Amino acid sequence: MNNLKPSKTAEDARQCLERAVHDEFVKKAKLGQHVIVSRNGKPYRIPASEALLIQEESGEYKTKPSPGQ
Repeated sequence: MNNLKPSKTAEDARQCLERAVHDEFVKKAKLGQHVIVSRNGKPYRIPASEALLIQEESGEYKTKPSPGQ
């Protein structure tokens, strides 16, 4: 396992990607559309509103940076 901390650029890129995915889930949920997600390595089609709920409940996605970041 890699114990190295990601660079600031890599961390910024990850946060940017997370935000883009979140924004797309929000847009698709408002339109009543579906998204494709991976569950146990298999693709599943679920409502974007469900994907958004899963993302927000997971605690991994934060709309604002944590204090000190």
